[in-house]
Amino acid sequence: MTMLDQMRRHKGWLKWSLGLVVLAFIAIIPGVSMSPVTDPTLPSNVIARVGEHEISLLQFQQIYMQQLNNYRLQSGGDVSEEILRSLGIDRQILQQLIDEYAAITEAERLGFVVGDAEVRQRIVTLPQLQVDGQFIGDTAYYQLLQTQRPPISPTQFEEEIRQQIMLERLQTAITSWMTVTDEEIAEEHRRRNEKVKVNIVSFRGSEFRDQAEATDDDISLLFEEEKANYEVPEKRQLRFLLVDESEIFDSLTVTDDEIRQYYDTNISQYQTPGQIRASHILLRVADEDSDEDVAARAADLAAQARGGSDFAALAREHSDDEGTAVNGGDLGSLVRGRTVPELEAAAFAMSEGDISDPVKSAAGYHVIQVNEKQEEITQPFETVQTAIENLLKQERASSRSTALSRAIAAEVETLEDLEQAAAARGYELQESGFAARGEPILGLGMAPQVSAQAFSIEPNEVAGVDTPSGPAFITVIATEAPRDATLDEVRDRVREDVIRKKSLALALERANEAAEALQSAEDFIVAAEAAELAVGTSELVARGASFPQVGISSPVEAVAFAMEPGAVSDVIQAANSAAIVHLVEKEDASEDDLATNQDTLRNELLFSRQSQFFGAYMENVKERLDIDIDLEVLDQALNPV
Repeated sequence: MTMLDQMRRHKGWLKWSLGLVVLAFIAIIPGVSMSPVTDPTLPSNVIARVGEHEISLLQFQQIYMQQLNNYRLQSGGDVSEEILRSLGIDRQILQQLIDEYAAITEAERLGFVVGDAEVRQRIVTLPQLQVDGQFIGDTAYYQLLQTQRPPISPTQFEEEIRQQIMLERLQTAITSWMTVTDEEIAEEHRRRNEKVKVNIVSFRGSEFRDQAEATDDDISLLFEEEKANYEVPEKRQLRFLLVDESEIFDSLTVTDDEIRQYYDTNISQYQTPGQIRASHILLRVADEDSDEDVAARAADLAAQARGGSDFAALAREHSDDEGTAVNGGDLGSLVRGRTVPELEAAAFAMSEGDISDPVKSAAGYHVIQVNEKQEEITQPFETVQTAIENLLKQERASSRSTALSRAIAAEVETLEDLEQAAAARGYELQESGFAARGEPILGLGMAPQVSAQAFSIEPNEVAGVDTPSGPAFITVIATEAPRDATLDEVRDRVREDVIRKKSLALALERANEAAEALQSAEDFIVAAEAAELAVGTSELVARGASFPQVGISSPVEAVAFAMEPGAVSDVIQAANSAAIVHLVEKEDASEDDLATNQDTLRNELLFSRQSQFFGAYMENVKERLDIDIDLEVLDQALNPV
């Protein structure tokens, strides 16, 4: 495998892993409000300002498109921008940028400076930029930066490395005092690796449901005892304007010419790239070698292969590419754009079974053998025509609904404004019924964002919010205060709770009867079967595993790991079940494994501890910083009109 081919196996590392999420400590740290209020002090091309640092539209768009392309590559092109945005990726990217610049601002405040020499040293020692322990050289390095989508300039990449080093120093300064003791490591090793094997008998409350009866007196008593559990929460009634994207979608027409134009312009989306399976022999040009001598040696190897010598054997004996030589030079399957350009151009021009003349690249001279070749496949226009039509209609419906919602937002502050804006566009405001937080809303269905917004605004205040059906503008027109429920309102709930409690009580009673016999028995399984009780037996399992009959259960796990082999537990209540545990076997954590893994465990525990502390530290930092966000600019960046 050539140096650049090795590098392209790590396409994602450049922009994303060394830019935004350079440091695993910097997760999304709470403390910045993502309020949709426009800050008029921000320039129109700036999404956010963190202290003295600005996050530009261009910066955000580059990272956003990088992530979009990465997701599409991973999914074979099936992830649309709409799906990505529905996952909140746009807000996550913005939040990560804010987190990064907050940390940089704090590092600058503390006086950290990174020189050019340090940046250079970091770059030439990056594992991804080395082959056989050596830096790949500036030419290959610059070439690799240009293969990224979008391309990255050396200046840009080096500035990101500079920021990485600065943030590492900040983390070290804040967390280097933290330690993990040997005792803590031993305890964590025991907790992770200790195992138990158990027999379990369970008594599910649901099995006793038919024996449980809820009388009127039972219902009344439970209602009075636990009245607070049956409180009717605050409810709100909304008046709203919904810009329904599905209605816009149904009203749109796309011409055949437009569909064809999209198909022709985006033909790569409907193509399965041609690919080849190839092998190569790489001869590097060492300092003591002349270019001509290496080329001649490569030509001789090509002649031997064409003359009948086994190509794989030649590769194992002569190739300088240690990564592929052991496999007979096998490069695996290659597609266009994923390997060294010179090698790619030569290989894809060859036929199956061909052996190339020497091909020169930055890595040296290659002799290539094409073992298999699959031509590019393009889906016919007719098979994707309907899908393209729906895609274009959806994009236009989304664009129109966004443009319409922006126009309405610019006009609306009060309910009266909303009524006028709706009437001017032929819409009628709708009214919901009363709904509590998190309940379905009449006319909007399950809309968590709407529900959350409805309970955060004052009556007659208008707020814009996204819904599954499209943008909406809502206002609260009536409120019902929380109150005690009447028994008639919640009778069915109370009856169900009475039956559940009685069923569990019967299960516990039966379990206690069985426990006495099982604890005194010589053989747990024989005694259980004699009592016609089903026994579940586990394998040796560690903490966090699922137990037979009860599944993942913290109460059962805690008891099982505290027992000695042969012991039988008292009755354990686990959710709506009762269980009795017999410990069959206990396997202690290996002391040898502890010695082997001690450093790894120490690093993991220390990393976790430092991450939590650094996160809390950065939350305090962000509270001190001036952080301004303009989500309207963000929206315009993602939805250009």
